[in-house]
Amino acid sequence: MPRSWYGFDEAKIARFLKEGRGVGAGADYTPWLTVQSVPSRGRSHRFEGRITGRVHHLLSDLEYRAFLIYDWSDAVSDIREQFPLDRDDTRRIAAAMGVSHPADAKSKVDLVMTTDLVIDFAKPEGPAMVARSVKPSSELKKPRTLEKLEIERRYWAERSVDWGIVTERELPETLVRNLVKLAGYRSIQEGASTGIVGRIDREHGVWTEANLREFCTAMDARFALETGRALEIAYHLLATGAWTTDLHETIDETTPLARFMRRGASAQSASA
Repeated sequence: MPRSWYGFDEAKIARFLKEGRGVGAGADYTPWLTVQSVPSRGRSHRFEGRITGRVHHLLSDLEYRAFLIYDWSDAVSDIREQFPLDRDDTRRIAAAMGVSHPADAKSKVDLVMTTDLVIDFAKPEGPAMVARSVKPSSELKKPRTLEKLEIERRYWAERSVDWGIVTERELPETLVRNLVKLAGYRSIQEGASTGIVGRIDREHGVWTEANLREFCTAMDARFALETGRALEIAYHLLATGAWTTDLHETIDETTPLARFMRRGASAQSASA
């Protein structure tokens, strides 16, 4: 097959299995599908996870946004995206339902079905795993989509795993907007080596009446920084959890600095 072919035949499935796709946990997990192995379905994302420290492959904006919520939560211990389902089991389930198993349009080979996100939660009573299919709500009007989702639901039900569908309607708008904004500030190119990040962090408690813009303008002037540099560092402190706040409320330059707590104070954990 030409290298541009994104479909699957038995040889490609065997190669993916040999490569260990869909196996492992945490930093050692490799998703069954990556952004390079499937045609574009809109904007895909390669993003380094806060929890696993590895690059995650999210195949749509909606998957990326759902991932950010789970990745921010202190209750989550692992996230595995594009998780493969045992093909023998999904074939059996499809046959019992009397529906066709998903197959490659060109080769006609039965595909390995995947669940978009499989999340491990660390709970006092013990670890718990949930599986989530991430789909635009418009897709749920399509009979064939519902058939495939039912195969997936039955697959996880057989394993006593909580399975559900996440659409854009389940994603809190303000929380997602804040997380998308802060995602761009996880790392910053300059400042850490000079200690300026730590200095601005320590100045936080002195400015009890200022908003974020006023504080950052003063920090730019105090430390002779390029205009806007202190704001970038402030967002970095939020993105890395050094400062915590309720992300269900809008964060912008007018946000009172008092809304941000330095590390050590109780933080709001996101969930979905």
